[in-house]
Amino acid sequence: MIGKQSEGYSLATNQFAYAQERKNKILEILKTQERVQVAELVDFFQVSGSTVRTDLRELEKEQQLIRTHGGAIPTNQRSFEDFPSSREITKGKTKIAQAAVEFINDGDSLAIDTGTSCLAFAQALAQSNKTQLKIITYDLRIATYLSENTDYEIVSVGGLIRNGFEYSAGEFAINQLKTFLVDKAIIATTSFSVTNGFSTPNVTTAELKRTLFEIARQKIILCNKEKIGKDSFKVFVETEQADTLIVDKVLNKQQQKLIEEKNVDLIIAN
Repeated sequence: MIGKQSEGYSLATNQFAYAQERKNKILEILKTQERVQVAELVDFFQVSGSTVRTDLRELEKEQQLIRTHGGAIPTNQRSFEDFPSSREITKGKTKIAQAAVEFINDGDSLAIDTGTSCLAFAQALAQSNKTQLKIITYDLRIATYLSENTDYEIVSVGGLIRNGFEYSAGEFAINQLKTFLVDKAIIATTSFSVTNGFSTPNVTTAELKRTLFEIARQKIILCNKEKIGKDSFKVFVETEQADTLIVDKVLNKQQQKLIEEKNVDLIIAN
């Protein structure tokens, strides 16, 4: 049973008036319990059953939960990939981004991956005093943000825009990337396990990330704590192929030892 007071619900403030706010809260609830019922959500949000069922249907379409008779359960599929609209730049991602900026020198050439972790890096970079940077990216939000907030030289890779996402993908984008050589690549990952490496649910996305490894002299991986110890559908590189791994969680001694044995520089952002 969902407790309104314990969850901080306030009807007077209309806290969950918007669909995205409700959907985010549903996912938050499913992180702490195995299933949720439509009737519970109707009572919790003070909306109609049809509104709740629409929220659940849209979340299932985004592969963020599985609908059941009268409710929903979490999805534990390795092929899971959330849509950008449901992602947030958390405090952990911001700390990781700030730590990553410390690896950047004036005059560097960079390749920046897609995703909110990389967007957080772009924001931290714009707020830094780094100068004369050349940046290539296939993420539309990052290219736009940096062009509007810095005087860096920005190259936006074109190609097929992946439906539901804000970045260029496909063979055309990959072939463009391969014509560049950069000092450093800033790369996000959906999942990371020391044994299996860095992985992501989408095969095309994996190829883009792998290409960044090919064109960069130094490879820096951003990985917040929610992604550690997990695996996704497609491995894009093995652990030892990264030069630096920046996380926001203190790993256990066994994990740290395995990473050190693979000659990866582990940075814990705090």
